Amino acid sequence: GGGERDAAILQAEAEERERRGWENAVPLEGDRENILCLPLALSVGNISQTGIGAEREKALSLLMGVFPGLASQVVGELLNVARKGYDGLRKRAQNGEAIRVWVSREPDAVCGLYWLMEQLAPIGLETLDVTVVRLPEWEARPDGCVVQYGGWGEVEPERFGEMALLGEKLPANLLRSLASRWEELRRENATLRAVLNGALVSVPDTLYDACILRELEKQEDEFMEARLIGQVLGKYRLGIGDAWIALRIEQWIQDGLLRPTTAPEPDAPLYHRRLQKLRKS
Repeated sequence: GGGERDAAILQAEAEERERRGWENAVPLEGDRENILCLPLALSVGNISQTGIGAEREKALSLLMGVFPGLASQVVGELLNVARKGYDGLRKRAQNGEAIRVWVSREPDAVCGLYWLMEQLAPIGLETLDVTVVRLPEWEARPDGCVVQYGGWGEVEPERFGEMALLGEKLPANLLRSLASRWEELRRENATLRAVLNGALVSVPDTLYDACILRELEKQEDEFMEARLIGQVLGKYRLGIGDAWIALRIEQWIQDGLLRPTTAPEPDAPLYHRRLQKLRKS
């Protein structure tokens, strides 16, 4: 039908844009094996420990508990990736190799930068060669379209070489400041950390509740939890994932504000269910 033809046309146009993008792409320097990932979700949970220890495993388990069918497997994989990546990064730093950190405004990304500087401080921050590539807040495309980015995952792969040109080398005094700030945050050890007015700060676990409650008020007396979470993520662009919102809703269920009326499929996320409002929230 017409819908299938339209979909095929849109697919062809998207593939052509991607092809042109790769043709015009700026090469990204470095080898694939030198691209390291540290998926530690450091904006959430206990951060009193240095390194990647039991407290980080506990925090990841809390978040991944929203996906019960995959939780234990995913947590183990995330920790393995993070430890392997960090060990490789530390060795490269000790050998005097340059480090390039890709940072967005997402709390986890900013926390990761600060955390990393504290971890590398014993090597000697004045000897480190650290370049930070900050995700642009917005970009005007040649076709007149303006794109707003929320995270690096929204950037097309062929654009990374071009984006790398935006990198800025950080002076040693700034690296020390970041490391010192993370040490302060570790002492405060709040439930959450967020970027407010450009500063990384400790915040209570209720920080995002107003946004969630505002969208909750718009729902019918019985509603799909996944739809509510999607509306919060899409509208407010908080830089957090679905898991934390689901955990806050789970707390309201425990508090007697909401009640599940259906159960998710065995391997589905916890929030694939219907909820009912029990009293005005």
